[in-house]
Amino acid sequence: MSLVELRDASVTYRRSGKEFTALHRANVVIEPGERVGIVGGSGSGKTTMARLMLGLVAPSTGDVLFQGRSIVGLPEKKRGWLRAAASMVFQDPNSSLNPRMTLRDIVSEPLRSPALRNRGDVPDATVEVLREALVGVGLQPEMLDRFPHQLSGGQRQRVAIARALISDPALLVADEPVSALDVSVRAQVLNLLADEAVERELALVLVSHDLAVVRHLCERVLVIQAGHVVEEGPAEDVLKNPQHAYTQALVESALSL
Repeated sequence: MSLVELRDASVTYRRSGKEFTALHRANVVIEPGERVGIVGGSGSGKTTMARLMLGLVAPSTGDVLFQGRSIVGLPEKKRGWLRAAASMVFQDPNSSLNPRMTLRDIVSEPLRSPALRNRGDVPDATVEVLREALVGVGLQPEMLDRFPHQLSGGQRQRVAIARALISDPALLVADEPVSALDVSVRAQVLNLLADEAVERELALVLVSHDLAVVRHLCERVLVIQAGHVVEEGPAEDVLKNPQHAYTQALVESALSL
């Protein structure tokens, strides 16, 4: 069974009385344990597709299935299993972490969800569990009582990853997870994501404009232009020998930097 499936899924937004279609009839399948990159220019529809997979955006037409079950029109009170099975790491850790909460509260937050408690295999938010969560992302366990402002940008993103992983999800979506970080720590965070995905056998969907990052981390790539999936296939093949003119332009642009 596929983990995520988009079936002719389109997303149309209404802005200032006008309609704008961000995604056009996308047909995408994500398999369990697969690492997939979504690439394209700014405003191409990358983030819309990622949020669609998580049920954070509803399709205007088409269907979205998670673990074989349609999530379109599903009331929020019945989405607990989805929230437990899928997590997201956002672009900017400064805005995704509550500055008034300690790392202890931030990382343990998913474990307090009734949906996770009903799953039966989720540990209690004990000090030992939370310490292990921090150590697992390369942080010191003594940091539990610190606040986000006391950490570096790279450390804050590691906290966000620890929070996303503590519920043992089947899918992790990372939306430009290192673009807000210093160059010196980007590779560390990316390697952490890759290692965790392999070790936990979870599916990783990486949204990025950086083709080198996608080529390094992902097995397969989807190229989106103006809401259309214009090319897809093994990351190495697509990025080494692109067939579509838009993909060729992206590769050439990356090489010229």
